[in-house]
Amino acid sequence: MSQKKILTRLAESGVLYHSKGWMPGTAGNLSIKDEKDPNVFWVSGSGLDKNKLTRKDFLPVEIESGKVLEGWKGREGLKPSAETSIHRAVYKAFPEMGCSLHVHTPESNLIEIGVSKENPIEDLPLLPLEIIKAFGIWDENPNVSVPVLYNYPKVQDISDHLEQHLIETKPRVPFCIIEKHGITVWGKDLIQANRHLEAADFLLKVRAMSK
Repeated sequence: MSQKKILTRLAESGVLYHSKGWMPGTAGNLSIKDEKDPNVFWVSGSGLDKNKLTRKDFLPVEIESGKVLEGWKGREGLKPSAETSIHRAVYKAFPEMGCSLHVHTPESNLIEIGVSKENPIEDLPLLPLEIIKAFGIWDENPNVSVPVLYNYPKVQDISDHLEQHLIETKPRVPFCIIEKHGITVWGKDLIQANRHLEAADFLLKVRAMSK
């Protein structure tokens, strides 16, 4: 599949997530690895209404430097989201992953477990529901948890803690939560990442209903 078609499908996903209430206003951002260069990913630009997202709203960013690919000429004024560093953290921790989705589902925003600057990451146990199989976890009564991060004012601080945690712990579930902020999921491609997002959203919905 060509890069244009891949970005078109990613943009269409953004429109869908907006309709679900997961990307209200200009919130959230989406990214996917370049089809030819695994050291580059395309990320949605800053301050865009996701209900109008198109393939031309994405910029190529180098994973190592975090800078827009030198020589790229796109729409004037388009710049990467401040949360681009969150996507970089995922790709640096998991080079085999090809897509990262950062959205603001209501249930993920309701998560509050007392993380702080002094204690920036805590694991939140997940209910042992059947949907966990969507993550490739087939344990009977699975005992798994998701990392919840403190919502630092500077996104780079969130990203630094996330990258370190992912590298050190290699969590079994392919998503994380930023307290009072939103959820980030990842997968080998858009299809898998979307599956993980739907499963994660379901898990958090059931958790909210069971409280």
